[in-house]
Amino acid sequence: MKYSLLIILLLLTSTAQGSYCSGKNWQDAYQFYTHNIDLLNGHIDRYNVLLNKMNSSAVNEGEQQLLAAKLAIEELDQLNVDVEKLDAKFDNTQQLWQLISEHCFDDDELDYNNKAIENARGADIGRREVNDLLSRIENIRVRFFQVVENKNN
Repeated sequence: MKYSLLIILLLLTSTAQGSYCSGKNWQDAYQFYTHNIDLLNGHIDRYNVLLNKMNSSAVNEGEQQLLAAKLAIEELDQLNVDVEKLDAKFDNTQQLWQLISEHCFDDDELDYNNKAIENARGADIGRREVNDLLSRIENIRVRFFQVVENKNN
């Protein structure tokens, strides 16, 4: 969160850069955007590992299955926390691209304006992917809780 606010503040306060539709701002916004995409992809990979654990825990029996389910719930809880942080980052990324888009439009840089709008839409898609992943995490978490509940009964 601090990183995203710092970038936005730098863009808003930097008058030495001239236009906000500059190469430096584009580079900063693009790096922030791709960093968030990389984080999302890493979280998706973590989710897939946990999903594989779910499938393999069905093969295990007794205490092994119970232990695997409890560990997976802990990992899912941490993954959920990490993924929730991305929602705000994608929101900040979208706002940053919208700001750049507005300045490119004001500077009559219509091609750059259109590309910045496209990037803002990409950030919105990233935020939707985050929400989808959060939903999937909750679904698999419920399934692991059912395993624990069934083993405890």
